[in-house]
Amino acid sequence: MSRTTQILGFSVPPAIVDEVEALAREERRTKSELFREMVRVYQRYREQRDLDEERWVLSIIEQAKAEEKRNPMSAKDLLKESGRLATFGEQQAKKRGIKTNMKSINRVIHERRKARRS
Repeated sequence: MSRTTQILGFSVPPAIVDEVEALAREERRTKSELFREMVRVYQRYREQRDLDEERWVLSIIEQAKAEEKRNPMSAKDLLKESGRLATFGEQQAKKRGIKTNMKSINRVIHERRKARRS
């Protein structure tokens, strides 16, 4: 009969070991059961965090649409705002050592999206 679990080894500071062992004793669980529950809770936390972030972004978009509807910008104002935002973006990129050519911008976007998927 083959094993239905695998052993996972990792190191943590002694204080964390003490906390995990105390929690396991308090809840009358094994450390393995406690660890599995921690992973499930963290997965739910990540899902909720991503949903909250998406809701926040959609809320900002809706607010911007409502503002635009209340106070439409002229073409001249839109160009001025676009230039202001581009200047701000270039300043922020320079502070972080990011080049502002399209190749570098695409690389940064790709890296950010890849990090969010993992």
